Amino acid sequence: MKTALTVFFALFALLSCSNDNDIIRPACGVDNPAKELSWLKTEIDNREANITEDTKYCYITQADYKGQTVFVYQDCNPLIDKGIPILDCEGNWIDRTEENRFALRDLENQIIIWRPALFVCEPEL
Repeated sequence: MKTALTVFFALFALLSCSNDNDIIRPACGVDNPAKELSWLKTEIDNREANITEDTKYCYITQADYKGQTVFVYQDCNPLIDKGIPILDCEGNWIDRTEENRFALRDLENQIIIWRPALFVCEPEL
């Protein structure tokens, strides 16, 4: 029984999504944007509740862009080419272009604030 519980908890820990290894940087008037900005927390909760095969490629970063804090829904799937949303502290898109690769180059101080447990990317931030 003890072995079964150990295996269960090890598996649970492996499959759980966690930000424990990620840096937390205060921004937007809160200490932990991923937990305290309601729109961002809702997005993260939705991602964790709806794990798909593509989830392993998705992550969310926090960065500075043109003097303001932004949040970026990133994707490193090598088979997909899509626009990457850049959002402000209120969750509004600040770059609505489909081809915002130039904006992505201008991101500074970028950190990962959410990634799935089975994350396969090695982003160069």
